[in-house]
Amino acid sequence: MGPALCLVSAACFTIMATCIKFLALRDYSESQMLFFRTAAGVILLAPAMIGGGRSVWETKRPWAMARRCIGSAIGVMLAFYAFGNMPLATAQSLSFARSLFVVLLAMLLLHETVGPWRRAAVAIGFLGVLVMLRPTDLRLDAPALASLASAMLLAYTIVTVKDLSRDHSTLSLVVYMNAATTLVALPFAFFGWRNPTLPDAAIFALLAVSGVFAQTCFTRGLTAGEASLMALMDYVRLPLAALAGLIVFGEVLDIWIIAGATIVFA
Repeated sequence: MGPALCLVSAACFTIMATCIKFLALRDYSESQMLFFRTAAGVILLAPAMIGGGRSVWETKRPWAMARRCIGSAIGVMLAFYAFGNMPLATAQSLSFARSLFVVLLAMLLLHETVGPWRRAAVAIGFLGVLVMLRPTDLRLDAPALASLASAMLLAYTIVTVKDLSRDHSTLSLVVYMNAATTLVALPFAFFGWRNPTLPDAAIFALLAVSGVFAQTCFTRGLTAGEASLMALMDYVRLPLAALAGLIVFGEVLDIWIIAGATIVFA
């Protein structure tokens, strides 16, 4: 069940990233997009929050939850900036650095046993990412650095979610993340604010819905399976992003993208 949920999450995340890129090209700020995404997430989760009552907000480890929420909020803000200012496949490629951090942190913090086959799978998958990325062509500009910093923060968040899922429900974890990120994004959202047109409002809505589904499925997947295994399934986002970039934005798939995607699928 865990790997299947992570595959659904990968598809939803690709839809969200495509929306971010589209809106960025229409000169909407990343902070405004993030605010819409998380605020709409809170609204979509409101019925479940009401039904769950006070138990949704109860936490036995408030400091662990706070660290997770702050790290996630900053990491997601940096990711939005990267996706808005880089080709989708390149931004996704850099984001997969978090898979290496996840496996390392899963061993150190969760004491998971990561055998040689799984370590090899992570290494080979990341090799595919490097082939697609072509490191000699990459400039470590602001979007690239933001993507790498986001990868480090989100890796810590993923491992923390796996730890918190032992005594917190999926609903609580998703609600806390959306509420915290909304509060963090709110002060920045009004810088460069633009009232969206009706078609753009529909894209904002799709961004919000796909983001909630991506987060919920990934959180459930982490709960159902080992964090280091979920990191492997996460690689599927890369070929999906390359395909979306080709179809929506005309970002041509060259031989390196195709070769790297083949390695990732394998």
